[in-house]
Amino acid sequence: MELNLSNTVQLITIISFTAGLIKFLIVKPLQTAITALKEAITEMKDMLFRLDQDQKGMDKRLVAVEESAKSAHKRLDGMGVH
Repeated sequence: MELNLSNTVQLITIISFTAGLIKFLIVKPLQTAITALKEAITEMKDMLFRLDQDQKGMDKRLVAVEESAKSAHKRLDGMGVH
């Protein structure tokens, strides 16, 4: 095949069309999926942060309940109640 200006233009046109088609059929859907995954991960991180905060709050409340129960047991033991 002889390479001349006409053949070169045709070849560039075919390559450009193929690149555009690949971008439309493969790259764009992948970018959309990656963006959706990024948003889902951000939401999960936020949810985990809130759960961690809730857990810390429950831990503090549990310590207070345990201290109260310990105090109540001491009072009961002091009264001689078993």
